[in-house]
Amino acid sequence: MSDSEVSEHEERSLIIVNMPDFEDFEHEFSLNIINTSDSEDFEHEEISQNASSNYDTDDNEPEMQINPFLIYPRSLHIPPELRLETHYDRSLTAAHQYLGDGLREATGRTVYEEGVIHTIPIIFLKLNLLPGQILPIIARSSDIKLILKYAILRNRSFGVSYKLNRNKPTYGTIAEVFEHSVDIETTESFQIKAMGHQRYKILQIGTFPESYEQTLALAKIKIIPDITLVNPYNKLCLNPNKRHSSHDDKCRKKDMWQTQWPSWVYKQYDVYELASRLSKKVKMLYKDVQISDDPNLLSFQVTKLGIFSQEQVSELLGTESTNIRLQFELLYWNKIQSMQKFMCARSGCGIPVCNMSNVFPMSPEGPQGTYCNSWGKIHDMITVTELDEDLNVITVGTPSTECCWFPGYQWTIILCPNCHSHLGWNYLVEDNLPLTPKLFYGLSVSAITSIKDYLVPDRERLEEINDGETLVTF
Repeated sequence: MSDSEVSEHEERSLIIVNMPDFEDFEHEFSLNIINTSDSEDFEHEEISQNASSNYDTDDNEPEMQINPFLIYPRSLHIPPELRLETHYDRSLTAAHQYLGDGLREATGRTVYEEGVIHTIPIIFLKLNLLPGQILPIIARSSDIKLILKYAILRNRSFGVSYKLNRNKPTYGTIAEVFEHSVDIETTESFQIKAMGHQRYKILQIGTFPESYEQTLALAKIKIIPDITLVNPYNKLCLNPNKRHSSHDDKCRKKDMWQTQWPSWVYKQYDVYELASRLSKKVKMLYKDVQISDDPNLLSFQVTKLGIFSQEQVSELLGTESTNIRLQFELLYWNKIQSMQKFMCARSGCGIPVCNMSNVFPMSPEGPQGTYCNSWGKIHDMITVTELDEDLNVITVGTPSTECCWFPGYQWTIILCPNCHSHLGWNYLVEDNLPLTPKLFYGLSVSAITSIKDYLVPDRERLEEINDGETLVTF
């Protein structure tokens, strides 16, 4: 070995394992040398040589001559306690891998024209589907299988509504299947993924073909347009395209002299002002939730944070204007300013479950999502980091990974300790995998509601949110 090679090897750390004891006979052995150098060209280098030890008969001391030795690629077994923790990949949740492989991807998209009456199949699922939200379904029940087959054999579109209202309008969202099982005719169950797109209002309800299911209907609908009112001052500006955000204050002072109303009147209808104020409230209560800067997307995102009831979300889906939708959400948030707790929604129970600030996302879609279990039951669930310390929930069964919505975790059903109703699930990392969080909870949206006046924020926090202004409507 040359001097350069010797110096190079001296800089490397060599771990010699299984070194045998020398006895009064010749012994050949191999040295396993693990490279801990950062050198890329050394990482997969293999050298095969022998090391022999011979005894000198005069002084009985071994004379070891190391010739070639064996270097293996790195393959260390790292104990679980020494592994580096990695954050959970949230994209795995949105992929809904529990539906299985082999789903056929559908191409094309159906866009329904506004201002025209359309006839589509509709299912009432006791949940609200938002535009852009994924709806996973394992079709086992007769009504689900019937409407999905009807939709897939046509344009793959069907309507999803919370429930049919008798004395007021019913709204919903059109879902379009973008992946489905290959065989949907002969199997006992099949899987699909659909995505919400356009919102609609039901004009007339009819019976579904060859079915008496109360959850199905063939309805005449009208598409709800997305309307966003621009800043009223833009109509007064001679060059609205040159109006920059840095000039807003100067322009506002000039514009207010051209109208009979002060600037704060117009400000309460400014979609970006409404979105900014609502965003501040969300960030104050939910520290770990990322929200969009787009006012239209924000107006739908806040409906998936556990603040609004399913009936309220259904009404918000029917609101055409983004401005009005944000206004309603901001007014409602001001009204329940002190709300800080989730509680059990079972009538007569109302036990506190957890702080609303514990809400965090385990999916890129946000903290609240829609999932389907192996029996075909669809759940709307919101994830939280922890429950109240004094809430001793009842666990049912043993931890399971079957049809788990979060790969790498195992779930257990949890019940309310007071009324024994189903609250949701706890999720624990499977087999000491190096994932964070180690433990979290999923609460069924239908099982929880919010507590009003549980904890009143201090005046400084309220002023920080409201910016010293009051929202006035006419």
